[in-house]
Amino acid sequence: MKKELDGLYKSIDQKGKAAILKNQFNDPYLCQIKADPRRGLTLLARLPVHVGRNIGYAQQKLRIANPNLYCYPLADLHLTVLDLIGARADFSLAPAVLAAYQNSIKELLANCCPFSVTLQGLIASPSGILAAGYYSDELFELRDFLRLKLAKELPLAERYQTASGHVTIARFKEPLNDPNGLLFDLAKMDQLRFGSFVVNQLDLVIHDWYNHDVKVIDEFALTALS
Repeated sequence: MKKELDGLYKSIDQKGKAAILKNQFNDPYLCQIKADPRRGLTLLARLPVHVGRNIGYAQQKLRIANPNLYCYPLADLHLTVLDLIGARADFSLAPAVLAAYQNSIKELLANCCPFSVTLQGLIASPSGILAAGYYSDELFELRDFLRLKLAKELPLAERYQTASGHVTIARFKEPLNDPNGLLFDLAKMDQLRFGSFVVNQLDLVIHDWYNHDVKVIDEFALTALS
């Protein structure tokens, strides 16, 4: 799995660095030109305090040369396990459908084990900066299990089929002050270790694109034995 993730992150990083050099960013929602109406339904994992704190230190360093970066508040940092319905402007769920997701996920996760994650290294993406995550086989199996079982009875509308274990720590809301300086900083932090942790709880949330406006629908413990 590490080899596959290394290849995935390398590909994302190459595209992200090319985007940084073009420096043509303009996110109207982060610039607060207009309110962001996009909402989605997601199963996610929270980060422990020590990992969030380490990411916060990296965010501070990145902001020195580029203070106009949008850095995620520590409370908003998360690892996406599965986008059930990717955030979109026309999001709407009837209470009965939401309850069906809730009940199905509760039943399915009763058979799933905790999984471990290590966040190590920063990479660029075309829209932001990611902490690269490396996870145990249990997360891979959990995602495939949920996709297979849920799709039989409920709609799944992922923005893309998530395979990574990354955490988005910053986004580009407008042109950077010093794109080359950002690339230099990222190169210095490409192996920076943010910490390892075990995920034993997942949250089902309705949230915006940046996980800032969040409504927790339910919390699920992962208690099955491997």
